[in-house]
Amino acid sequence: MKAKQITFEQIREILKNKDILFSDIAAACDVTRSHVTLIAKGESTSHRVAKVLCNALDKPIHEVFGDKYDNPVSVGKHRAPRKQQVVEALKANIPVPSNKIVA
Repeated sequence: MKAKQITFEQIREILKNKDILFSDIAAACDVTRSHVTLIAKGESTSHRVAKVLCNALDKPIHEVFGDKYDNPVSVGKHRAPRKQQVVEALKANIPVPSNKIVA
C-alpha cells in the first residue's frame, strides 16, 4: 500500500505561510532552486534535499513524500562506483564503459 503524501501545491502553500522560498532551501543545500522544485514535485529524488525541505515544512519525510524515501541508504548510494567510472572515463576522454557496476 502506497503511503499518502502531500501535493506540490500544499508544499508551496505551507512554505508561503512560513515565508520560506525554494531559493532559501536551495541555498541551504547548495543546489539550484529548480532542483528543489523538482524534488518537491516528485520528479526527481534527493534524500538530502528532501530532508531539508521536510525540516522547512516541519513535517516527517513520509508525510511529505509517502514511501519514496523509505530506504534512504540505498537511494543514490549504489551509484557511487558507476559515477566514478563515468567521471574517470570522461576526464580521460575515452568512451564510457558499459553500465555494469564496478566493485
